[in-house]
Amino acid sequence: MAKKRAKIGDQISFTRKDHDLEGTVEIVRDNSVIVEVSKEFADRLGYDTTKTVVRHSNYMILSSPETA
Repeated sequence: MAKKRAKIGDQISFTRKDHDLEGTVEIVRDNSVIVEVSKEFADRLGYDTTKTVVRHSNYMILSSPETA
């Protein structure tokens, strides 16, 4: 069974550098999504930006705007 892919606006969770993170999907690509994370998460990971790329197989959808 194929895993459901996130859509723009979905809240997702994923793990990066042993941290569990949550973010909002901004762009959906063929193999990944671009996610906006909080400034706090970005600072914790040492990122210069609040955007990160997550492969489709590496996240779980928490909620969608349609179901919220």
